Amino acid sequence: MRIAVIADDLTGALDTGVQFTQWGYTTQLTNDPENSTAQVTITNTDTRNKTPKQAYQTIHNLTKQLTHTIIYKKLDSTLRGNPGPETQAILDATGETHAILTPTYPPTGRRVLNGHLYIHDNPITETEYINEHRHHTSYIPEILETQAHVTKNPETIKPGINVIDATTEQDLTEITRHHTRILAGSAGLADALCQTLRNPPPVITIIGTMRTQTRTQTQQLQTRLGATIIPLDTTKALNKTPQYETIHEAEIALKTGQDTVITSTPSQETIEHTKTKAQNMGLTTEELEKRVTQALAQVTETLLKHKTSGLILTGGATALAVTQRLGIKNIEILDEVEPGIPVLRLDQTLAVTKAGGFGQPDTLIRATKYLKRKNR
Repeated sequence: MRIAVIADDLTGALDTGVQFTQWGYTTQLTNDPENSTAQVTITNTDTRNKTPKQAYQTIHNLTKQLTHTIIYKKLDSTLRGNPGPETQAILDATGETHAILTPTYPPTGRRVLNGHLYIHDNPITETEYINEHRHHTSYIPEILETQAHVTKNPETIKPGINVIDATTEQDLTEITRHHTRILAGSAGLADALCQTLRNPPPVITIIGTMRTQTRTQTQQLQTRLGATIIPLDTTKALNKTPQYETIHEAEIALKTGQDTVITSTPSQETIEHTKTKAQNMGLTTEELEKRVTQALAQVTETLLKHKTSGLILTGGATALAVTQRLGIKNIEILDEVEPGIPVLRLDQTLAVTKAGGFGQPDTLIRATKYLKRKNR
């Protein structure tokens, strides 16, 4: 499979190209895409500031030469330039009946809702970017200056350009699962396309820390990537009772390809309940921590029998309990997702460890994406 990316400026060409590189594709910026040996070719047409007619003709001429399996029209995430005429030019040159278009890029707050373009919580008309548009509107078909359909569901696409609502990475991945030859989007849709094509197995995240910061990161993981969050039964953990129900629920999620989080601290109420239960049992704080982390380690050992892209361990005591349970003697340090968040190899398992109070709101998302991109 070969993929052709058509960009209208150099920085856009490169920020989209790197998405493919991170997923293991050979990627090359070239003015001669048909004769390139790269899996992904990127051509910068430099049409951002051309007239719609000039941009259309340039893209049409280039596309007529392409025989790639997928043609990806790289859009500016704020839809500057000539996104409508250029996407239409690709449809006309290829004879394909439909294209999917969405500039959504969750890490930068770009999203599409009811056909309108938002920058974080504001329609683009309330941002400085609107000054670079020919029309004062946030409604994408009007920005495109060409006929387009708005839909919330990629299963109901029609002939022509289809603008699809998307606010999260999960939405983008769902869009790219509906295979079509012509896609138009920012780097966000390109990343989702790569994930769909590679189809990596899910990531398991084990959380034993009580830090509020990690709970926020877990919620982001669920909201943006659609991860399944499964609470550990802490009462059973304190009583050293097997976690059969927790494991069964997690195995169902993993078998359906869902990233899965096992957490002993899903809420402050659970934390307080566990502490009270431990006190009533006469357990010390140290014994409470030991029993909970050992339960997490036992669950981890069982779940790793399934195919995964890797493991994320949060909290020092949790990481220690898991590595001891797995009998890991040597830990190879490979990289870091971000400062203070290392990437490791635990025997044959790729893993990320994180202190409870470390990271940004999207750190677990970054770690999950990292592990999936490295899966081959």
